[in-house]
Amino acid sequence: MTSTVPGIIAWPVITIMVMVLAARFRWCRANLYEIYFNNVMAWLLLGQLLRERQIETVLSRSALMTFTTAQQLSCVAMILACSEFIGFTMLWNRSSPEQTRHSHRYYRLAAVALSVAFVAAGTRARIAGQTFEVSGGWDAVLALSLYLTMIVILVTRLLWMFVAELIRATERREVLLAAAGILAVAATAAACLEALVLAVSDQLGWTHTVGFREQVHGSEFLWMAVVVYLFGAVPLAVRLHSCLGLDGISRTWNGLQPLRLSMTAVVPESSFEIEHDYRRFQKTTLQLHQTVIEIRDAILQLRHYVRDAAPLELAQFLQAHAVPPSEHGAATNAFELAHAAKAKAAGHGPNTPDQALFVSSRSISLREEAADLLALAKWWTPARAATETARP
Repeated sequence: MTSTVPGIIAWPVITIMVMVLAARFRWCRANLYEIYFNNVMAWLLLGQLLRERQIETVLSRSALMTFTTAQQLSCVAMILACSEFIGFTMLWNRSSPEQTRHSHRYYRLAAVALSVAFVAAGTRARIAGQTFEVSGGWDAVLALSLYLTMIVILVTRLLWMFVAELIRATERREVLLAAAGILAVAATAAACLEALVLAVSDQLGWTHTVGFREQVHGSEFLWMAVVVYLFGAVPLAVRLHSCLGLDGISRTWNGLQPLRLSMTAVVPESSFEIEHDYRRFQKTTLQLHQTVIEIRDAILQLRHYVRDAAPLELAQFLQAHAVPPSEHGAATNAFELAHAAKAKAAGHGPNTPDQALFVSSRSISLREEAADLLALAKWWTPARAATETARP
């Protein structure tokens, strides 16, 4: 039926949906997962547009189709969207792309058959220019049953998928997404059953819920589409988060730059250039790896100049900067490394024997290595400032 959501709310929401869908077609079509979800979103958007009164008015005045034809075609769009969503769930349940393509075509054929049968069952209501809620009759009940068949299949698969994800979830974000999915599926299932149960109840004369169903059914389609679009916007938000340099790799790279620039200024031979794809904010794993290597190489070169810090001077540094006890090791390393950098820059001779204080590392991955250097970088700037003001 025609959407009852006020245009002042509906059209801004539809505009955002168009923008999200356009962005997904531009940046999220690398695999079959994304293709299926894009198809779902496209069908839902078409279905919502066919329910808007302004669109239905334009179609009616241009003699393309009547109001009720547009309304029923919006239901067909929903059936086809559900069939595409089933393909997405098949992939999620670890079916191979080839197997999914082969099996999913039967769901698409079933969706087309259900759509044809639905339109045929809605002939009387369509000719009368009435919605199914107003026209009533067992043919309307049949049409609703055909319309809901694919939705029920999808709801069952989605519920199974989200429950499985909730069981496997290990991070808080994964738990929240799975729980939100279960709630959305439960709400969708309740809305679907409500439509059919009340239609049968009215037909049997037990209830009279035409007004209630017109009000509810006029808005629930839009909110269901909004939920799907919210999930569809998550990859775009993640991509934007990365493009703005807010991802872990970029933030770690930025956090290490003061230390890296100081190290390569004192030990220029530790610096080397690698061609990278230009990105203003987002940094790659290769760029982070390069930064870690440059810092570690510079530290390795400065081991010749490392001396144990004077206890009183070190204690004053730790106290002046309120260094927590858990970070005394990193702060001490930064303090002694700053003195080594100052000694090399001043042209002092190396120590004998070398100290390997800053060379050893127990890290077994780039993430752990970067975390160790970040702990050092945190106290590097204050340590450099302390060494610059220290008396010879």
